[in-house]
Amino acid sequence: NTTNINNLSDSITTLTDDALLWDAASGAFSANHNGSASKITNLAAGTLAADSTDAVNGSQLFATNENV
Repeated sequence: NTTNINNLSDSITTLTDDALLWDAASGAFSANHNGSASKITNLAAGTLAADSTDAVNGSQLFATNENV
C-alpha cells in the first residue's frame, strides 16, 4: 500500500510539473517549466471582438499583420 501511495504522489508531482498552473503572486497562469518559459501550442483561435477576453494565436496575428 505504501508503494501505491508513493507512486500516486510521484504521478501528481509529475503532472503538476507539466501543467499550466495559476500563479497567485502574479495573478496569472504560468507556463513556466523547470524555471524556463514555455510556449503554448495548439491554441484554438480566439474571438476577435471589442469585448473579447479570449487569447489569440499566431495565425490570427499573422492574418492581422498581413492586412496592415
